[in-house]
Amino acid sequence: MLGILPCLLSLVLPAQTAVAPGAAQALAMPEYARAFHRGDYAGAMALAAERLKAQPGDVQARIVLARADAARGRFEAAYAGFRKALDIDPHSTDALYYLGITAGVLAQAEYERLFALAPGSARAHQLLGQSYQAQGRTAEAEAELKAAIEAGPPTAEVLTALGDIARRSRLDFAEARTYYARAIELAPGSYEALYGVGVCDSYAGEHAKAIESFRRALRVAPASAPARLALGISLLQTGDAAAAVTELEEAAKLEPRMRQAYYQLGRAYQILGRSQEAEAAFARVQELIQQERQGGLDIIDPGASPQP
Repeated sequence: MLGILPCLLSLVLPAQTAVAPGAAQALAMPEYARAFHRGDYAGAMALAAERLKAQPGDVQARIVLARADAARGRFEAAYAGFRKALDIDPHSTDALYYLGITAGVLAQAEYERLFALAPGSARAHQLLGQSYQAQGRTAEAEAELKAAIEAGPPTAEVLTALGDIARRSRLDFAEARTYYARAIELAPGSYEALYGVGVCDSYAGEHAKAIESFRRALRVAPASAPARLALGISLLQTGDAAAAVTELEEAAKLEPRMRQAYYQLGRAYQILGRSQEAEAAFARVQELIQQERQGGLDIIDPGASPQP
């Protein structure tokens, strides 16, 4: 979870530059920015507000006003200010950055309230479990998520997270499927649970069942390249190469760097006697591998691909 102090420092301290700003650069700053950087937050707010009366579209003035709010502990006002800056310029990286930091501060405060009010609650255990999961501490994550189930009532989110741990960390597809199936009972439209059931069925050789689950998942998230890939693979396993091509081509279109999609496409094209297209697909696989070697990139399929 985020720590409040680093977030506060990010909001208050001036951005780092490759070269320390000189006198000329400092003088080029608007007066409200100079006031902010010397710690005169009240003055910065007054000057920025005055600037915004004259120029309501000045994004930097709005950002400085919001940062000054944050520096004075007014985080909700700061959050609203950064949102207004984004309304003016949706591509402002500064506004996006500070909005994310402020959201983290607000979230951390709510987390602390949760742990203070109900440390043994299902939500507190879920939050801890998700935090451990993000840190790669799988055993602790699993223990906390199971504690969340015991504290009850169980939620689709927690059951799906437990399914993911069982499938990816312990390769226990039977246990994972049980968790996913329970999650689907609670949330029939859960993409993650539907996809997870499909992967488990696929690894168990139950490709007809897997196809149905992947199709249900795609009705929820039609732009999911991993689900398209997984569906294409299962269709290939059942002998429906033509239908597999449709799904695999879409997967490659959605994620052009997905090597496995091109490899499976090559196999499907071969089955259909489309030799030139098969050669092109396999050549694309080699091209991606070469790019990986030359650029030091890790070109792999997305994490939700039909892998353990």
